[in-house]
Amino acid sequence: MAPNEKVVRCQKVYEDHYTKLLQNGYSETAAVEACAHNYLDGKPSTKGLTPLDRSLAFWNCNFWQTIPVNCYHLNEVAFALSRAIHSGLPEFTALERIIQLSPELLKRSIRYSQVFLRPESPLWLAIFGLSTNSSKDFNTFLKVCDRLREILKAHDETIEKLKAQLAELTVFEFLLYGSLFAFQNLVPEKFNDTETDTEKFEKMQENSDILNQLLVWKLKTRPENDFRLNERFLANSLKRHLIPLVLPTERTPVLCTHNLDVFTALTKAIADRNNYWNRTIMQFCFDDDYLYKFDDDHLTIYPFEIPKESDWDRNGRKLNILHKYWLNRALIEYAIAELDDTPFGNPENDAGNREAYIKATQGLLQLNEIYGLDDKVKIANGTQVSLFKALHSLELMTAFFKAYYIAPFKDYYQTSGNWLSSLGQLLIEGITDGENRFPLTWAEPAEKAQRIKSWTVSDFHPQGDIKAAEAILSFWTNDLHTLATSLKKQPNMPVPEFHERPILQLGSYGFQLPWLMATQNNSTAAVNNLRRVGCRRGDRKNETHRIEQRLGELFESKGFSVVKGYQPTKSLTDDPGEIDLVCFLDGHLFILEIKSTYIRKTVQDAWLHYTTTLRKAAQQLSRKHEAVLSALEDDGDFRANLQISDQIKDMVIHTWIVDTSIEYDQTIIDGFLKISLEGLTVILRNERYLLRGLLHENEHLPKDDLFQEGFSAKHFAEIVEEGKLWSVLDE
Repeated sequence: MAPNEKVVRCQKVYEDHYTKLLQNGYSETAAVEACAHNYLDGKPSTKGLTPLDRSLAFWNCNFWQTIPVNCYHLNEVAFALSRAIHSGLPEFTALERIIQLSPELLKRSIRYSQVFLRPESPLWLAIFGLSTNSSKDFNTFLKVCDRLREILKAHDETIEKLKAQLAELTVFEFLLYGSLFAFQNLVPEKFNDTETDTEKFEKMQENSDILNQLLVWKLKTRPENDFRLNERFLANSLKRHLIPLVLPTERTPVLCTHNLDVFTALTKAIADRNNYWNRTIMQFCFDDDYLYKFDDDHLTIYPFEIPKESDWDRNGRKLNILHKYWLNRALIEYAIAELDDTPFGNPENDAGNREAYIKATQGLLQLNEIYGLDDKVKIANGTQVSLFKALHSLELMTAFFKAYYIAPFKDYYQTSGNWLSSLGQLLIEGITDGENRFPLTWAEPAEKAQRIKSWTVSDFHPQGDIKAAEAILSFWTNDLHTLATSLKKQPNMPVPEFHERPILQLGSYGFQLPWLMATQNNSTAAVNNLRRVGCRRGDRKNETHRIEQRLGELFESKGFSVVKGYQPTKSLTDDPGEIDLVCFLDGHLFILEIKSTYIRKTVQDAWLHYTTTLRKAAQQLSRKHEAVLSALEDDGDFRANLQISDQIKDMVIHTWIVDTSIEYDQTIIDGFLKISLEGLTVILRNERYLLRGLLHENEHLPKDDLFQEGFSAKHFAEIVEEGKLWSVLDE
């Protein structure tokens, strides 16, 4: 079938759906909204129909020429137009009507799609062609878009000039200079007592992101030889790019110093670009409350109203105290197990190993209860790995690098005040002890597996399990050759970040970055390794089911009657789909739609989550809410399972989107409250006090009973819907 025929047929599907909705009593606005949702959900899902085909079909529908202006104010229409523009939609018949009747819709869609950053786009050129008859405000908006792109282009040009000076560095040499940069600029900052731990972590994370961006650049641009490392290759690179800097040698460090200076300038240029991107471009694109103005030729982007704290920052603080919550839960588990008198390895490593055990327990609790992970997890090659041992191994690696790299470096640095001499002393100490104390470490997988074999000791394997050790290493390994091959085919594909898979496979060696291993958040690493990088794992469906099961059990523990995975009767026109959880207690009915994703770091990722997963969840809930009301009337078994007798008329119904991610927490989305699964867990367990501090710093955190007069469904709903859990952030 020719592409134009597919588009025509798709267009007819949208137009027929619109007409049918009108015949069924829908208003024009409601019919357009429903059609927009269908388009956003990828319907019709006809084989061979591309996103661009759907965009052409949808935006060439005849109803755009007749609908009232208020239809153009719908969020869903703005999302749909931005999706179409982003997909590469050329000029379309409705464009002229939109630019005249609703320039605000077009402005929103341009911002959301970021098409202004692609000035060669046919639609962008078409918009400019029609803009001569537009308002002054719209033309000012286009001028803002141009200026933002020009500034970004200047940042990119600076970066490209610096990259050109480092183009000949191999992937290994890039990693080496990245580690030198970290020991010069990041590790000493860890000793800075004027900054909070949060500020230090954020600075480390920002620089880790920059180095990750540079690694992707290297992987895209370097030849195959870079991935065929051997001992001779490593020795030559170290002699040229490291030894002259940190040890007395006949070679002068001119090359090393020059490269490190350029590398530092490059990271600074990328930091400036990232800052501009995140604080200006992203705010302009995704925050509808941001305004703009020109003072002569100077552009200013500013918020309509400056809040005390943005939702993004507040949700970030929620993540921070939830991290404390899980650590406190782990400390309680540790105390119950009475392990204080149990030795954790050699005396000199006892404290670090004990901390590693507690933090692995922290990660296990969170992954079990929130993300539905089981005791074992399957990796890409089909091997099953003990989840606790995988987490514990990463924490033990962190403890090792803290004790044998960062701590001695700190001692040397505080004595000499010179990072290079401190790094040299660390390296010499390693050579003396027969250990690798270079700014980055490497080992062949078989050797590394033998070294961590003792971490896999069990009743079945009292000497350790070499296969388990190999599987654990595979779980945390990012194969750079495989990634480079994929990136050259799909340059914009998502890639594992340093912390998500912190063992970097290059040639026959696995490399680790001591500065990263000693400082990263391993809980987030584990979640995103499994939920973001491993989003296509076969176990995902089972994990989602377990999330529903475990949350249902938590409701049951508070006295609720619970129905899990209820499938309402399908009608001739609608299939509401399976309802994750329906819970009933004391005249209050809770209908829950559960979504499980990963931890996001950018405003853009959060916005995409809102306009895809959460938007769709709200639409699903709308249908499921109606289906539950019908089932309460018609399905006696359903009522019996919920232990509902004659309370239907006076029942209070709460319909919530429950999400593992924190984005848009406590937000109403198309009429439904979106809440955090972690927050809901804390409330049901009545453990808000564990958000208030750390037990190992204050054993006597004040009890904070959310249900002082006893648990009730009414009070529970008030706490959730009014966000009372998060009052701890305002204290």
